[in-house]
Amino acid sequence: MTPPLNLAVENLCKVLAAENTALNNMDFAGAGALLAPKHAAADALAAAMRASSSSTPEPAMMRELGALADENRRLLNRAMRVQRRVLDLVARAARASQPSTRYGASGKYAATTGPRSVAKRI
Repeated sequence: MTPPLNLAVENLCKVLAAENTALNNMDFAGAGALLAPKHAAADALAAAMRASSSSTPEPAMMRELGALADENRRLLNRAMRVQRRVLDLVARAARASQPSTRYGASGKYAATTGPRSVAKRI
């Protein structure tokens, strides 16, 4: 195996391990900050594999990369579910905090009876 290919696999493994750690710790900002380095490492690995078409990465390294990628996929799916729940909670709280009074056409408070359609206002 050529050193650039070996280095590219190692670099991608390091970035995935760091992102997995951030996702395990629910550090979504930290995980997000690793998006560009992860793409760069994946692109570097693809370029190294194209450049050294006659050699292949060590099977042990590829198994490690596969395991890290599988864990990364699982953790990213969990992070998306968590963020969806948080957004749902925020949306529910925002709907529940709707003011009971609003300004009417005259500039004074107008009683609200709930949402009205455009047809009812005309």
